[in-house]
Amino acid sequence: MKTFRPSSPWLIVAQLLALAISAGAQNSAQNRAREGDELTIIVGDENGVAISGARVVIEGPGRVIRCESDLAGRCRFSSLSGGPWRLHVEREAFYVLTLSPVQTSGTLEVTLVHQQEVRETVNVLESSPAIDPEQVSSEEQLSGLDIINIPYPNTRDYRYVLNFIPGVVLDQTAQPHIAGGETSQSLTELDGFNVTQPANGQLLVRVSTDALRSVDVETSRISARYGKGPAGVLALGTGIGDNHYRFAATNFVPSVQNKRGWALDKVDPRFTFSGPIQKGRIWFFDGIDGEYDNVIIPELPRGEDRDTVWRLGNLLKVQTNVTARNILTSSFLVNRLHDNHLNFSTLAPASTRPEDNENLYFASLKEQHTFAAEALFELGVAVSRYGLDQVPLGTAPYVLTPQQAEGNYYRQAHTIASRWQGIANLYLPRNWHGRHDLRFGIDIDRLGYGQAFRRSSITSLRNCPALSLNCYPLSLFSTFSGGGPAFVANREASAFVEDRWALLARTLIEAGVRYDRDDIVGRQLFSPRLAGSYVVDRSGDTKLSAGIGVVFQSTDLALIAAPFAGSRSDTFFTANGSASTFVTSFTVDRTRLLAPRFLNWSLALERKLPWEIFLKTEFLERNSIHGFVYNTPGGAGGTNFVLENTRRDHYYGLKVDLRRMFRKRYVVTASYMRSRSRSNQVLDYSLDNPVLSSQLAGPYPWDAPNRFVSWGWLPLVKGFDAGFSFEGRTGFPFAAVNDQQQIVRPPGTYRFPTYISLNVHLEKRFHALGFNWALRGGFDNVTNRQNAFTVNNDINSPQFLTFSNFDRRAFTARIRFLGRK
Repeated sequence: MKTFRPSSPWLIVAQLLALAISAGAQNSAQNRAREGDELTIIVGDENGVAISGARVVIEGPGRVIRCESDLAGRCRFSSLSGGPWRLHVEREAFYVLTLSPVQTSGTLEVTLVHQQEVRETVNVLESSPAIDPEQVSSEEQLSGLDIINIPYPNTRDYRYVLNFIPGVVLDQTAQPHIAGGETSQSLTELDGFNVTQPANGQLLVRVSTDALRSVDVETSRISARYGKGPAGVLALGTGIGDNHYRFAATNFVPSVQNKRGWALDKVDPRFTFSGPIQKGRIWFFDGIDGEYDNVIIPELPRGEDRDTVWRLGNLLKVQTNVTARNILTSSFLVNRLHDNHLNFSTLAPASTRPEDNENLYFASLKEQHTFAAEALFELGVAVSRYGLDQVPLGTAPYVLTPQQAEGNYYRQAHTIASRWQGIANLYLPRNWHGRHDLRFGIDIDRLGYGQAFRRSSITSLRNCPALSLNCYPLSLFSTFSGGGPAFVANREASAFVEDRWALLARTLIEAGVRYDRDDIVGRQLFSPRLAGSYVVDRSGDTKLSAGIGVVFQSTDLALIAAPFAGSRSDTFFTANGSASTFVTSFTVDRTRLLAPRFLNWSLALERKLPWEIFLKTEFLERNSIHGFVYNTPGGAGGTNFVLENTRRDHYYGLKVDLRRMFRKRYVVTASYMRSRSRSNQVLDYSLDNPVLSSQLAGPYPWDAPNRFVSWGWLPLVKGFDAGFSFEGRTGFPFAAVNDQQQIVRPPGTYRFPTYISLNVHLEKRFHALGFNWALRGGFDNVTNRQNAFTVNNDINSPQFLTFSNFDRRAFTARIRFLGRK
């Protein structure tokens, strides 16, 4: 087994990090001597957590001085003579703070309060939007209130709201694809910790939508702090309590449906409870969400037309301010999911699908220490564990006909994936020919993946004419061997150093380098990043940004474990009954593996237009080499697949985004994206993938060349609000296969019809029985557009190119209990 050498760069950077912490502490006394000549503003939230990026303005006699708070929440002002001076502080998602008069020297701590669904007082103002001169990366954000207000299907699952973030596309399984990349090419963080599923890279962590305080997506010009997410970063931020006890409940009333007689439809209650354990020092937050779905597909025969799904989740957080400069935060998340018939559809009736049980356990502990000299140190540990069990409903042979599946599912599966993570980050500001915000960090992970499979046979039938004597009905017969218990482990070590240099008043340069290494690939990886922004005018209404960087992709353990899943024997039968047999197996030679390498570059323009409209347009291109893909040696035909580094991905995207904010959090957004996501080897082989073909070039299954999304939240009359969301895009591509599951038309030859969906809801907020309530009703897919989710792609089937599983118009209602003021 390979081990890390003591002289490896991650250890050297760790030692430098320790020295930098010592230097920051020693430099505190020197900075205190200067504090008598200047005013230091420290911006924090209700719980004492530093707020970066707050716009701090000091106004005095004939002078206006502006500053943005750094990562430690600090702004420094010098030479504040005369007076009086007035302070104005704001940041999006917080209420505005004004204070007058203010002192001209020393330290002043101010508190910004998060925007609440129900205001504590009536004389507060929401922060206005503005172009952020300190923001170098391409970032899109939804606040917690946005997530609550946007009307979208399946509001119980936050992943569906990601669809309304420019640059994010959701596939048919609710997996997000950031900037055209695979889900596994994105880094997903929950409160600063990596929660990407270690084995397959999917987004499986579920948090109550009412528990989210923000969702941030970065697609380009990404900081060196983030590693192994070449497509982008998805950061989920959750809330915490304050000095007020708060309780809220959503969707605690079940709904009904009338598809085959009246029946229960679903109930998906969510509850949040938060407040102080010890006022001013210890706070808690608990977010519980559940779900029960009774899914009915009328196109299927009775007894095969129903599926039941239930889910339970709970997030518990506690924050303790040990001292004014030491903040300790702990969290624990549990997810449980049960589905009687996984991937139930018109082509896969209930009895043909397995029973599915999944669970997730996540726990974290993070300490944040602030030095007097603006230095900020962060230390954290986290552990996550993903479990999956799938069991067929019987032992009947599994049969694939040209129309649909029959019998019972062929595979029983048990998998466990885990991650242990430790992080340390240091922020250390310096002044030398401008302001330097230095950041250092390390990240050490231990990953594991265990699997065990048991498979029965699969029979594929061809479509023979009635009473035909010259057509052999059996097309393909597949059997499996192996698949016993196996375990794969990996260790990852990362380090980074980054400098944000404010060279001039309106120019910011961000340069950094990242180091990564893991046991499986075993190579030293360095990722240089360079980006910058320039505010064109003194009013701050126009900004240009550009950047380029190298990002490597993480190693998915499921790819490495594929050889342990066993082998597959396929016997093909011609129409006259002649047979030929091929055995499929998978092989990994770790000594020959390279890390997939991506080069990203982008250009962006932000402009404040008349009528408070904000424009953002951006071009992004990403190219990769050495992508992981199973292939036959040399690309020749065969069934002995070897994990190679022969995949090359290409993505480009041009985005135009408009946003108009109104008073009281009302907003309208619109975004158009022209993009292309392709690969030279687009097929992903696996033992359970029945598609048999040599590798092909083409678009990825989530490729949508033209896409327009818009959403808004607007006031009506007499206390009513209206919300809408719209998505229109090119249909997803797919390939055509024959009755032997061989590709006969490459991916992209066909596409689903154009997808169009408009959701419109009305909401009334009112006070009754001494409490605040919000009642909402509206239609999803109000135009009743027949958006299909399933297609028969068997070219030998009479139902070839028949679309099904349509998204129909649906009335939905929501009631929220918001507690008292």
